[in-house]
Amino acid sequence: MVEVKLPKEIMQEQDVKKYFEMMLESVIRSHMTITTIFLKCVNNTSSEVEHSNVNTQLAHFLMDNIRKTDLLFQLEDGEHWGIVFLQSSDVEANAFLQRIFKLLKRNRTIPNEIGLKASITEIRNNAINFETLMEKNKALLADDHQPQWLIERIDDYRKQAIEHVKVSIIEQNAIFRKVLETTLISMDITNFTFEVTAYEDGYSFLQSKTYQSGHLHLIIMNDILPRNNGLEILHSLRAMPNEKKFIIYMMSERNSEIAALNAYEGGVDELLVKPFNLRLLEAKIKRTFARYWL
Repeated sequence: MVEVKLPKEIMQEQDVKKYFEMMLESVIRSHMTITTIFLKCVNNTSSEVEHSNVNTQLAHFLMDNIRKTDLLFQLEDGEHWGIVFLQSSDVEANAFLQRIFKLLKRNRTIPNEIGLKASITEIRNNAINFETLMEKNKALLADDHQPQWLIERIDDYRKQAIEHVKVSIIEQNAIFRKVLETTLISMDITNFTFEVTAYEDGYSFLQSKTYQSGHLHLIIMNDILPRNNGLEILHSLRAMPNEKKFIIYMMSERNSEIAALNAYEGGVDELLVKPFNLRLLEAKIKRTFARYWL
């Protein structure tokens, strides 16, 4: 067998798996999109030497045309290439393929009998592992009668993962507390599901320990509360290691610049002056989570 001399920057299949698994964690944690391309060389030449030379040329060509953030690797069978695009959609991957296909067709150093076919997989959830990804893409490109320059797609993993959000309402007025609880439970926000719990005072909330989880946590509370008021809770939460997981809405009857300044300097994300329209609260929450998903 003729040895194919690959650039040292090209990774091998067994080395890519651990990186892919770390990337999948970021898909959920950071809402990052991963898109992969798998390439297979359509080689109608009979010369093993020529086949080896073409593979070497393709390796250098791909290295010259990917971005520094892209991950290029060769599969163990020696017939397939893989590219992992970080924070890129299938639209960008398709544009990349169209560009390199056009360049390769004009490359006179590669015989006319040589072509490529490709498959694209956009990944927005973690319902796949590296082995399944390879198997599905290799199966899609397995038909030797497929034409050159074909681009296939796998759309099974484009649906965004649903993120579980804890919601804590801290309000001493029982009627208004129930109104807020009903409003939050009935909200429908794309990509998120709410687990709503209501508390009548700050002490009950702090004793619950629910804020110690790693989940995203929306907290809607009064600034003035019996037994640990809202400002005390605010300072406690913002001092915690996981404080970036908290989205804190403060409710207040004080409509003054000083009260607002103290709240925002303390780490509040939104300040709502009572009385307020519940539709305004819903609009603010939807906007907050729309920004969070970006």
